[in-house]
Amino acid sequence: MSEHDSGKLLQAVEAIAISPADAHAVVERLGAQSRKDNPNEPDAAHQERVAEHIVSRYSSLAATAGGITALAGVIPGIGTAVAMIGGGATDAVVCMKLQVDMCMCLAAAFGHDLREPDARHLAFLIAAGGALEKAGVEAGAQMASKAGVNMLRQYLKGAALQAVKEFFKKVGIVFTRTALEKGLPFGIGVVLGAGGDYALTQYVGAQATKWFVLDREDRSPS
Repeated sequence: MSEHDSGKLLQAVEAIAISPADAHAVVERLGAQSRKDNPNEPDAAHQERVAEHIVSRYSSLAATAGGITALAGVIPGIGTAVAMIGGGATDAVVCMKLQVDMCMCLAAAFGHDLREPDARHLAFLIAAGGALEKAGVEAGAQMASKAGVNMLRQYLKGAALQAVKEFFKKVGIVFTRTALEKGLPFGIGVVLGAGGDYALTQYVGAQATKWFVLDREDRSPS
């Protein structure tokens, strides 16, 4: 993925990300099942159970997608080049789409209205910020901390869209590095792709869930 392509990552992910209506539908279905199975539990418990299901689902999807986009690397030579250039760029878009979809569903699970721009910006920020953290890139503050909660709230009060663009530009650079691993021949890239994307999604999902729990606790009356 070139620097030019990195700048287009956000645009590509936005074009294929889950719709607010579909995200809310997923959450409503999972929430209804949780309330049916555990009718006496408080809302907070249902939110966290739904979040666990969402993270598990998207982690499995990411593992499948990571393996598929690296398949060209099974064939040494031309296949390796395709995996490094085409496969790497494809994986960046697909993987970040899954992170964003997951975070949008998590936002809905914790009561955010995805029809509002702030809620969507929040999902994009958490998805990209979590991905950067997993890669060891400084995003300003640890997502799953009070400082991280305050940081994203500050972004939402002002330059949220600019922050999203900057986060995704950094993510594009990270995926450029990762594309080299996807190009490894003899099936090694497939294993790295599937395992890496699964681990990334698990990490982002865990951090996102903690972020939303901290945000919920901070907003709740003492």
